[in-house]
Amino acid sequence: MKKQAKIITSILAIVVVCVCCISLAACDLSALSAKQINMFNVELSSEQYAFIFKKSADTLKESVNAVLKDKKEQIDAIKDKYLNATSDQLSAFGSADIKTTPSGSDNEFVVATNLEFAPFEYYNGSKIAGIDIEIAQLIADELGKTLVVVHMDFDAVVTAVETKDEFDIGMAALTISEDRAQIVNFSDPYFDTTQVLIARAAAVTPFDYCSSKAEFENALASLKGAKIGGQVGTTGQQYVYGNESLGFAGYKNVEFSGFESPGLAVQSMLNGNIDYVIVDKAIAINLLKNFNK
Repeated sequence: MKKQAKIITSILAIVVVCVCCISLAACDLSALSAKQINMFNVELSSEQYAFIFKKSADTLKESVNAVLKDKKEQIDAIKDKYLNATSDQLSAFGSADIKTTPSGSDNEFVVATNLEFAPFEYYNGSKIAGIDIEIAQLIADELGKTLVVVHMDFDAVVTAVETKDEFDIGMAALTISEDRAQIVNFSDPYFDTTQVLIARAAAVTPFDYCSSKAEFENALASLKGAKIGGQVGTTGQQYVYGNESLGFAGYKNVEFSGFESPGLAVQSMLNGNIDYVIVDKAIAINLLKNFNK
């Protein structure tokens, strides 16, 4: 009987090992090994995006607000298209027919933007894509004008719209703020967002077990000598520096490193130059899709 019991036990052990091997083979282990970054899903702010106009452009502002209201279903579909897309789908979107140089014609709808902020506006090779870009095309069509999209540094968009006659509107995932409202007018809001932090997937951080904003902020305040990167001129930069109008106290215990795009900030983090990246949540999700392929 003991001998039979040993034989049965051995057979069961072999079966368990085989099942485990089959289970491991069925798992997508390559996905785990390809994971480079993590997003902490704790919302650090409450913001809204809107488009911007010159203070004198009340008629255009009213027209754009009317489009945002009347075409809400189409605009929601545009947002869903990009926010729910895979990385392969995101890399297939866009149009190569959008003009990028204004001619000075009154028949053009000229947009100032920064094409480094996917999924809201970005280059796809020779194509231009993004939520804001497709909304811009929708507005241009409603106005009976030709869309022109002009790329520039993000922190130049507000000033360009304010001071240069050729720009009708700024569309660059711009957060509504009192500071900006002093020099430009905002459309009705069209997107709600928040700031989040990104870290290397392999990193052990003080944020790993934070489940609330208060816990996260306490952990952030406890950092010493940490470097947080982000796109220059964005709300993420203001979150680190502090901005009373946005309700940000700021963090003097960390250093902010500015980059031309969120993607460059993430790459710098992966290269070991900075510790974290702060960015709008929708952009963070897009970065996860691209860096964790």
